[in-house]
Amino acid sequence: MPEIKGKFITIEGGEGVGKSVFSSALRDHLESNGRKIVMSHEPGGTPLADAIRNLFKNPPENDDILPETELFLISAARAQHIGCKIVPAMEQGKWVLCDRFADSTRVYQGAMGGIPSDQLEKVILSSLKGLKPDLTFLLDCDPDIAIKRIEVRSLGGQNDSDRYDSASRDWHYRLRKAWLEIADRFPERIHILNANQPPHDVLRDAVKVLAEFGV
Repeated sequence: MPEIKGKFITIEGGEGVGKSVFSSALRDHLESNGRKIVMSHEPGGTPLADAIRNLFKNPPENDDILPETELFLISAARAQHIGCKIVPAMEQGKWVLCDRFADSTRVYQGAMGGIPSDQLEKVILSSLKGLKPDLTFLLDCDPDIAIKRIEVRSLGGQNDSDRYDSASRDWHYRLRKAWLEIADRFPERIHILNANQPPHDVLRDAVKVLAEFGV
Protein backbone atom coordinates (compact mmCIF):
# COMPACT_ATOMS: atom_id res chain seq x y z
CA MET A 1 0.00 0.00 0.00
CA PRO A 2 1.23 3.54 -0.76
CA GLU A 3 1.38 6.12 2.02
CA ILE A 4 -2.15 6.88 3.18
CA LYS A 5 -3.04 10.25 4.70
CA GLY A 6 -6.84 10.04 4.73
CA LYS A 7 -9.27 7.76 6.52
CA PHE A 8 -11.61 5.06 5.28
CA ILE A 9 -14.98 4.64 6.99
CA THR A 10 -17.50 2.02 5.90
CA ILE A 11 -21.23 2.01 6.63
CA GLU A 12 -22.94 -1.34 6.83
CA GLY A 13 -26.28 -2.89 7.71
CA GLY A 14 -29.29 -4.72 6.38
CA GLU A 15 -32.09 -3.49 4.17
CA GLY A 16 -34.11 -0.50 5.38
CA VAL A 17 -31.79 0.47 8.24
CA GLY A 18 -31.17 4.01 6.95
CA LYS A 19 -27.65 3.82 5.57
CA SER A 20 -28.18 6.46 2.88
CA VAL A 21 -29.63 9.03 5.27
CA PHE A 22 -26.92 8.33 7.82
CA SER A 23 -24.14 8.54 5.23
CA SER A 24 -25.28 11.99 4.11
CA ALA A 25 -25.57 13.24 7.70
CA LEU A 26 -22.14 11.89 8.58
CA ARG A 27 -20.63 13.56 5.52
CA ASP A 28 -22.15 16.90 6.50
CA HIS A 29 -20.80 16.55 10.04
CA LEU A 30 -17.29 15.72 8.92
CA GLU A 31 -17.21 18.46 6.31
CA SER A 32 -18.34 20.97 8.95
CA ASN A 33 -15.26 19.92 10.90
CA GLY A 34 -12.93 20.60 8.00
CA ARG A 35 -12.60 17.14 6.51
CA LYS A 36 -12.54 16.63 2.76
CA ILE A 37 -15.01 13.84 2.06
CA VAL A 38 -15.45 11.45 -0.84
CA MET A 39 -18.71 9.48 -0.88
CA SER A 40 -18.87 6.08 -2.50
CA HIS A 41 -20.71 2.77 -2.47
CA GLU A 42 -20.37 -0.93 -3.25
CA PRO A 43 -20.71 -2.68 -5.49
CA GLY A 44 -19.69 0.24 -7.68
CA GLY A 45 -17.84 3.49 -7.14
CA THR A 46 -16.24 3.90 -10.58
CA PRO A 47 -17.77 3.71 -14.08
CA LEU A 48 -16.53 0.14 -14.58
CA ALA A 49 -17.49 -0.95 -11.07
CA ASP A 50 -20.94 0.63 -11.51
CA ALA A 51 -21.40 -1.34 -14.74
CA ILE A 52 -20.67 -4.50 -12.74
CA ARG A 53 -23.15 -3.29 -10.09
CA ASN A 54 -25.85 -3.01 -12.75
CA LEU A 55 -25.21 -6.58 -13.86
CA PHE A 56 -25.26 -7.72 -10.23
CA LYS A 57 -28.57 -5.99 -9.52
CA ASN A 58 -30.20 -6.83 -12.87
CA PRO A 59 -29.05 -10.25 -14.07
CA PRO A 60 -30.54 -11.52 -17.34
CA GLU A 61 -33.95 -13.15 -17.13
CA ASN A 62 -34.02 -16.92 -16.72
CA ASP A 63 -30.41 -16.94 -15.55
CA ASP A 64 -30.45 -16.71 -11.76
CA ILE A 65 -27.20 -15.40 -10.37
CA LEU A 66 -25.32 -17.84 -8.11
CA PRO A 67 -23.69 -16.75 -4.83
CA GLU A 68 -20.28 -17.66 -6.25
CA THR A 69 -20.93 -15.48 -9.29
CA GLU A 70 -22.01 -12.63 -7.00
CA LEU A 71 -18.78 -13.04 -5.02
CA PHE A 72 -16.54 -12.74 -8.06
CA LEU A 73 -18.52 -9.88 -9.61
CA ILE A 74 -18.44 -7.87 -6.38
CA SER A 75 -14.78 -8.63 -5.80
CA ALA A 76 -13.85 -7.53 -9.32
CA ALA A 77 -15.77 -4.29 -8.80
CA ARG A 78 -14.07 -3.80 -5.42
CA ALA A 79 -10.57 -4.18 -6.84
CA GLN A 80 -11.36 -1.48 -9.41
CA HIS A 81 -12.99 0.70 -6.76
CA ILE A 82 -10.04 0.50 -4.39
CA GLY A 83 -7.36 1.05 -7.00
CA CYS A 84 -9.05 3.82 -8.94
CA LYS A 85 -11.03 5.75 -6.33
CA ILE A 86 -10.54 4.90 -2.66
CA VAL A 87 -6.75 4.78 -2.41
CA PRO A 88 -6.12 7.81 -4.68
CA ALA A 89 -8.53 9.87 -2.56
CA MET A 90 -6.87 8.77 0.68
CA GLU A 91 -3.43 9.56 -0.72
CA GLN A 92 -4.67 13.14 -1.11
CA GLY A 93 -5.69 13.24 2.56
CA LYS A 94 -9.41 12.84 1.88
CA TRP A 95 -11.76 10.75 3.98
CA VAL A 96 -13.75 8.12 2.08
CA LEU A 97 -17.23 7.16 3.32
CA CYS A 98 -18.38 3.95 1.65
CA ASP A 99 -21.90 2.52 1.75
CA ARG A 100 -21.10 -1.23 1.99
CA PHE A 101 -17.75 -2.94 1.69
CA ALA A 102 -16.24 -6.36 2.38
CA ASP A 103 -18.39 -7.03 5.45
CA SER A 104 -21.44 -7.04 3.18
CA THR A 105 -19.79 -9.78 1.14
CA ARG A 106 -19.24 -11.77 4.31
CA VAL A 107 -22.92 -11.45 5.19
CA TYR A 108 -24.77 -11.68 1.86
CA GLN A 109 -22.61 -14.12 -0.07
CA GLY A 110 -21.18 -15.89 2.98
CA ALA A 111 -23.70 -16.22 5.81
CA MET A 112 -26.79 -15.82 3.62
CA GLY A 113 -25.45 -17.25 0.36
CA GLY A 114 -23.77 -20.28 1.87
CA ILE A 115 -20.23 -19.82 0.53
CA PRO A 116 -17.77 -21.39 3.02
CA SER A 117 -15.76 -18.86 5.01
CA ASP A 118 -12.32 -20.09 3.92
CA GLN A 119 -13.26 -19.83 0.24
CA LEU A 120 -14.93 -16.46 0.77
CA GLU A 121 -12.04 -14.89 2.66
CA LYS A 122 -9.49 -15.87 0.02
CA VAL A 123 -11.45 -14.01 -2.66
CA ILE A 124 -12.08 -11.03 -0.40
CA LEU A 125 -8.39 -10.83 0.47
CA SER A 126 -7.41 -10.85 -3.19
CA SER A 127 -9.66 -7.85 -3.86
CA LEU A 128 -8.62 -5.70 -0.91
CA LYS A 129 -5.04 -4.94 -2.00
CA GLY A 130 -4.06 -4.56 1.66
CA LEU A 131 -6.78 -2.01 2.44
CA LYS A 132 -9.06 -2.30 5.44
CA PRO A 133 -11.49 0.22 6.95
CA ASP A 134 -10.27 2.42 9.77
CA LEU A 135 -13.76 2.31 11.22
CA THR A 136 -17.05 0.63 10.37
CA PHE A 137 -20.48 1.77 11.49
CA LEU A 138 -23.04 -1.03 11.58
CA LEU A 139 -26.60 0.27 11.61
CA ASP A 140 -28.63 -2.27 13.57
CA CYS A 141 -32.40 -2.06 13.26
CA ASP A 142 -35.34 -4.21 14.37
CA PRO A 143 -36.28 -6.12 11.19
CA ASP A 144 -39.98 -5.26 11.56
CA ILE A 145 -39.12 -1.55 11.64
CA ALA A 146 -36.80 -1.98 8.66
CA ILE A 147 -39.48 -3.78 6.66
CA LYS A 148 -41.95 -0.95 7.33
CA ARG A 149 -39.37 1.57 6.11
CA ILE A 150 -38.87 -0.41 2.92
CA GLU A 151 -42.63 -0.45 2.34
CA VAL A 152 -42.89 3.31 2.90
CA ARG A 153 -40.02 3.97 0.48
CA SER A 154 -41.64 1.76 -2.12
CA LEU A 155 -45.01 3.51 -1.79
CA GLY A 156 -43.28 6.87 -2.11
CA GLY A 157 -41.51 5.83 -5.29
CA GLN A 158 -38.12 6.47 -3.68
CA ASN A 159 -36.97 2.90 -3.35
CA ASP A 160 -34.06 1.62 -5.44
CA SER A 161 -35.56 -1.82 -4.97
CA ASP A 162 -33.83 -5.13 -5.47
CA ARG A 163 -34.51 -8.77 -4.70
CA TYR A 164 -33.44 -8.35 -1.07
CA ASP A 165 -36.16 -5.82 -0.27
CA SER A 166 -38.91 -8.29 -1.17
CA ALA A 167 -37.43 -11.10 0.95
CA SER A 168 -39.44 -12.72 3.72
CA ARG A 169 -39.63 -11.49 7.32
CA ASP A 170 -37.67 -14.57 8.40
CA TRP A 171 -34.92 -13.69 5.91
CA HIS A 172 -34.59 -10.19 7.38
CA TYR A 173 -34.28 -11.66 10.88
CA ARG A 174 -31.59 -14.07 9.74
CA LEU A 175 -29.83 -11.18 8.02
CA ARG A 176 -29.74 -9.15 11.23
CA LYS A 177 -28.33 -12.15 13.12
CA ALA A 178 -25.60 -12.52 10.50
CA TRP A 179 -24.67 -8.85 10.83
CA LEU A 180 -24.37 -9.07 14.60
CA GLU A 181 -22.14 -12.13 14.24
CA ILE A 182 -19.85 -10.18 11.91
CA ALA A 183 -19.69 -7.39 14.50
CA ASP A 184 -18.60 -9.96 17.08
CA ARG A 185 -15.78 -11.06 14.76
CA PHE A 186 -14.35 -7.56 14.37
CA PRO A 187 -15.13 -5.70 17.62
CA GLU A 188 -12.07 -3.46 17.35
CA ARG A 189 -13.33 -2.00 14.06
CA ILE A 190 -17.12 -2.36 13.93
CA HIS A 191 -19.26 -0.05 16.05
CA ILE A 192 -22.97 -0.89 16.30
CA LEU A 193 -25.42 2.02 16.13
CA ASN A 194 -29.05 1.71 17.20
CA ALA A 195 -30.84 2.48 13.93
CA ASN A 196 -34.30 2.16 15.47
CA GLN A 197 -33.79 5.77 16.54
CA PRO A 198 -34.50 8.91 14.49
CA PRO A 199 -31.62 9.84 12.13
CA HIS A 200 -30.33 12.72 14.28
CA ASP A 201 -29.96 10.38 17.26
CA VAL A 202 -28.07 7.83 15.16
CA LEU A 203 -25.69 10.58 14.03
CA ARG A 204 -25.27 11.76 17.63
CA ASP A 205 -24.13 8.29 18.66
CA ALA A 206 -21.76 8.10 15.71
CA VAL A 207 -20.20 11.44 16.62
CA LYS A 208 -19.45 10.05 20.08
CA VAL A 209 -17.65 7.11 18.48
CA LEU A 210 -15.69 9.48 16.23
CA ALA A 211 -14.63 11.46 19.29
CA GLU A 212 -13.29 8.28 20.89
CA PHE A 213 -11.60 7.57 17.55
CA GLY A 214 -9.82 10.91 17.80
CA VAL A 215 -11.81 12.87 15.21
